[in-house]
Amino acid sequence: MSEQHYDVIVIGLGPWGSSTAWHLAARGKTVLGLDRFAPPHMHGSHGGATRLARQSSSAGAQYTPFTKRTFELWDELAAKTGTRLLERSGTVFVGEPGSMWFDKTVASLGSSDFEYDVLDGKTARERFPWARIADEEVAVWEPNGTVALVHAAIEALQSEARRLGATLRTGESVLGWDETASGIVVNTERGKYTADKIVVTVGARANHLMQLELPYKVDRQVLANFRQVGPPKPAIYFAKPPGSDEAPSYGCSEPSGEWKFSVPGKGNWIDPEDLSQDLRPGDLERIQDVLRDRLPEIDPNPVSTTVCMWSEVEDGHWVIGEHPESSKVVIGTGDMGRGFRYAAAVGEMLADHVDGVSRPETSLFLPSRFVTAKA
Repeated sequence: MSEQHYDVIVIGLGPWGSSTAWHLAARGKTVLGLDRFAPPHMHGSHGGATRLARQSSSAGAQYTPFTKRTFELWDELAAKTGTRLLERSGTVFVGEPGSMWFDKTVASLGSSDFEYDVLDGKTARERFPWARIADEEVAVWEPNGTVALVHAAIEALQSEARRLGATLRTGESVLGWDETASGIVVNTERGKYTADKIVVTVGARANHLMQLELPYKVDRQVLANFRQVGPPKPAIYFAKPPGSDEAPSYGCSEPSGEWKFSVPGKGNWIDPEDLSQDLRPGDLERIQDVLRDRLPEIDPNPVSTTVCMWSEVEDGHWVIGEHPESSKVVIGTGDMGRGFRYAAAVGEMLADHVDGVSRPETSLFLPSRFVTAKA
């Protein structure tokens, strides 16, 4: 293959990389996207049919502007492609004050102009009789919460990027790259390409590919689908007890009519190259125990399972920005389990870094806050 030159090469075409390719192509850049897999797939953090896309955030009020922007962009992409990307399900949050995740979620809504209601336990049970909610618990209802459709969203990002001129190639592994005086040479198993800049959006595999020591760990997550009776239900989160800093259990109705449910663990660290769809002892039982306790109308016998992963950065924020040692390399990683719903806005942030656009409000994501290269 002869060497070809592009303005930007995007390495990794999951939701963040596909979104970046879309934004860059829309700005008139010549773009090449490369991925060793063929997203959507089951080898990363976007496995399965859906992702919950709520407006509130447990990461802090500073995410509210990004939330508004990402919903604007998803709506824009849906209109351009004629595709339904978000299902407006409404979202219920159940918990007690003192649970870190619950408190942060309520605080983020309170500091925003998003619509929501706070219900005591008795009122919540009357409104959502299919869920077990204790007297001492509080339920927060977010009517504009949505469920993102994974395959449709990634395919829409990629189709719009291609329509705008981007070249996207899957099934092609990147072996590495070299920086030159004029740009970057990217070497793959099929040949080499040159570009002025590259964007690396390989998710949990960033440290492997870039030979960095970004301070994140990769957490294995199991999702299970179950049969449900009746019409689709709102998405729901159940916070851990007061004093806990663990992520909540959560579930939503799927396009298939099934119910997806997950009980995230903490400290279930893996090497991303070891991700497997095989279940481990206790995986299903942990989910079924919470399902029986909280959602007794759902059949606890699973229809299917999905194993995915998310990257947990030590300070709780994404890693987005220039490589600390090269202005020609832009990094996007550390999805923190909420990366999919923000993908449309994250792609815009990454494109802005390529273009040198000043975004002071995104400075908390810069890799330079803690990156050290491996010796």
